[in-house]
Amino acid sequence: MENEEEVQWAQTFKTPLKVLIVEDNQVDRHMLESLLSENSANVSFLKSTDSLKAAVNLLDQYEFDTVVLDLNLPDSEGKDTLIKLSQQYPELAIVVNTGAYEDDLGIKTLAWGAQDFLVKGKYTAYGLNKSLHFAKERKRLEAELKQAQQKIKDAQAQLIQAEKLKVVGGLAAGVAHEVKNPLATILYGVTYLIQVLKEPDEKVKFVLDNIKDATNRANAIITDLLDYSGLTKLNMEKGDLNLSAEKALSLTNHQFKKNKIEIIREFGENLSDIKFDRYKLEQVIINLLLNAVHAMPEGGTIRLKTRSGALSADLSEIPEISKKNFAKGEKVAILEVEDTGVGLSSDKADKIFDPFFTSRRTQGGVGLGLSVSQNIIDIHKGAITVKNNGEKGACAIIYLKMS
Repeated sequence: MENEEEVQWAQTFKTPLKVLIVEDNQVDRHMLESLLSENSANVSFLKSTDSLKAAVNLLDQYEFDTVVLDLNLPDSEGKDTLIKLSQQYPELAIVVNTGAYEDDLGIKTLAWGAQDFLVKGKYTAYGLNKSLHFAKERKRLEAELKQAQQKIKDAQAQLIQAEKLKVVGGLAAGVAHEVKNPLATILYGVTYLIQVLKEPDEKVKFVLDNIKDATNRANAIITDLLDYSGLTKLNMEKGDLNLSAEKALSLTNHQFKKNKIEIIREFGENLSDIKFDRYKLEQVIINLLLNAVHAMPEGGTIRLKTRSGALSADLSEIPEISKKNFAKGEKVAILEVEDTGVGLSSDKADKIFDPFFTSRRTQGGVGLGLSVSQNIIDIHKGAITVKNNGEKGACAIIYLKMS
C-alpha cells in the first residue's frame, strides 16, 4: 500500500505545470517550446521571452510554477540573473539553462538558488519534464524545511526563555523574602518619626518624605518579585470577562484622567461563563492598561475590546510557546488592549516579556509587569501576545479557553 509521501509525489507529477522560458537563443528557445508542448498533461500553460525585463513583466501578469532561465541575457548576465529573479520571486522554482559544456556551472547554480539545471543541446522530453517537476517539488520542500527550521528556532528561544524565567523566579523569591522585613522596619520607623515630629524642619520633613516614598517604591518592587516567583496556584471560578475588564478600568481610572487618555469600550457578548482567577486576570489587564498609558505620554486613546472567536487551523495567532494549550479551531475568549502610542521597535519586540526588561528604567520602571502577566496567563493555559497595531500604537491580546 502506498504511503502518504508516495501518494503526494505521484500526485505532484500528474499535475500539469505552468512554465516560463527565458532564453535569448532562438534555437534553444524553440526546442524547449517544442518539447514542452508535446503533451498538455505535462504542461498546461507555456510562455517564453528573451530578456529578464520581459520575464518580470510576464511573472507579474501570470502565475508560473517553474522558470527555465538562461543566465546570459541581453539585459542581465551570469550569476546576477539568477539572484535577481530568485530574490524578486522567492516562491518560484528556477531551472537554469546552461551552456553545452557548463555542467560545473550548473552545479554552482544550485548554491545560488536554482532548484535544478539543464545542459543546452542535451534535452529530451522526458528529462526536461522530470527536471521541471522535480524543481517544483524541491522548491516546495525547501519552503517546508525553512518553516520547520523557523519553528525549531522559535521553540528553542521559548525554551531558553522558560528556563530563564524559572531561574530568575527562584532568585527573586529568595531576595524578596530577605529584603521585605528590613523594608517593613524602615517604613514603620519613618512613619513613626513623621507622626511624632509635629512641626519638623522643612528639610527634615522633605528627607523623611523621600525616605518613605523610596521605601514604598522598594516594597512595591519586592511585591512584584513575590508575585513573579509565587505564581503556582490559581483560584479558578466561573466569571464574566467583561466585569473583570470593567473592574480593571475603574482601578486605573485616575491614571487615564491624569494622562488625558480616552477609553473606548467594545465589549462582546456570551463571555459570562469563563473559568479564570478573577484577581489575577484583573492584575494582568491593569498591567496592560498601564503599559498603554506609559506608551502615550502626550495622551491618546485606549480601546479595550472583548469577544469570542475560533482559532485558526494553524494557530498562527498564538505564540509558539502557548500553542500546546490550544486545539486547532478551538473557541476562545479574547481580550484586546489597543493604544495609539509609540508602538514596538524591532529591537524590543522579542524582549518585552523578559524579566526586568523595561524602556522606562529612568522613570522607575522595573520590567516585571509583562513577565508576571505572561506567567499568569500561562498558568491559565491561555496565551498573551503584544504586536504593533498598524501604523500607530500597539495591541496586547489575551486568549483564554471558553470551557
